Amino acid sequence: MSRPRARGDFAALIGPVVVACSGGADSLALLALCGDAELQPVAVHVDHALRAGSASEAEFVARAATRLGAGFRSCRVAVAPGSNLEARARAARYGALERARRELGASVVLTGHTADDQAETVLLNVLRGAATDGIAGIPARRGTIARPLLGLRRADTLAICRTLDLCPIVDPMNADPVYRRVFLRREVLPALERAARRDLIPVLARQAEVLRAESDLLDELALDALVRIGAEAPRGEGLAALPLALARRAIRVWLGPPPPSFAEIDRVLAVARGEVRAAELGAARRVERSGGVLRLRVHEAAPESATVPFPGSARASHLRVESWVERAAPVRWPDGRWTCVLDAEVAGDVGRLVAHHSGAGVLVRTDGAELWRVGYGVGASARIRPGTRRFLWITAEVGDAEVAGAGVATQDATGERE
Repeated sequence: MSRPRARGDFAALIGPVVVACSGGADSLALLALCGDAELQPVAVHVDHALRAGSASEAEFVARAATRLGAGFRSCRVAVAPGSNLEARARAARYGALERARRELGASVVLTGHTADDQAETVLLNVLRGAATDGIAGIPARRGTIARPLLGLRRADTLAICRTLDLCPIVDPMNADPVYRRVFLRREVLPALERAARRDLIPVLARQAEVLRAESDLLDELALDALVRIGAEAPRGEGLAALPLALARRAIRVWLGPPPPSFAEIDRVLAVARGEVRAAELGAARRVERSGGVLRLRVHEAAPESATVPFPGSARASHLRVESWVERAAPVRWPDGRWTCVLDAEVAGDVGRLVAHHSGAGVLVRTDGAELWRVGYGVGASARIRPGTRRFLWITAEVGDAEVAGAGVATQDATGERE
């Protein structure tokens, strides 16, 4: 059996390693290259049990691993159907991979992201209005997750599979343009490349690499600056004296999660300069200047509440919630960030919901049960079940403000995403 020509970046890795292997071309190529690099790979297939045939996919990966001289382990995770499905499945998958890494004594978990994934991620983050960190794309290494194939193209992984006479599993989601990533891949990128008259994947991947290095450097400089001017309570004068880009990054590092918006960072800068004495931020946070230093206060914001009939809508100040009931299951489930689908029977005959907006985010409940914490997930009692007959849809909107925790990462149809 001939060996693949393409090579990933395995120089800094130490075996054994866990390879997240779905059976697709990228993960199979990664498994083969890890074997060539003598990293003692163990292919770990995570079965979400969300569709028929998942067990046979695990068997396929097991056979491929044996053929490539790698170890194999299958993990089954429970992910209940319902809203925010992709995000919950992703969290369960990474949790299972990390557990496997610890149990196997492996150094890292490897995923098969390629330069094509990187370029698509950069464009997606541009559309989302991301700052430097987002446009820097997928990091090659973060904690115990490493991505050694970011220098390879999707065509390279397919070629490796052909060389090894492997027939990868094809996920039908990767051809469905309803997903933004697939739409970008099939419609937007080809149009941009026709206009630019060049292959844009290397351009975008290189841009991500450059911005990632610059972003990491800014983080280091911001941490150094905070140490000098006060890590817990920075001196306003010292913060205002920093170069603008560094001051903004220092504020972002100081505030921590949830990430502040660009407007919030500028409001904190106004406090540092002495233009105002305090600034209210999202997530019930307030920055005050006293004695020349800045202090971060977390307070309980005055909650807003709205009683929402279903079907119907209601508004209370910045909070707007709408609900309706359908008899058929959704064709595609919403991601749970601002829209979710619940079992309508959990609300019984009450005919109304109560939505609360406070520093903890938006919570939708009935008199007796929590239904949906926006951006986090659906309450256990409200999740869709095999016997569900009525599907309650809810959408939430909070004026111009961001709901704390609403920025849940989701999967965009092609494996693990940042």
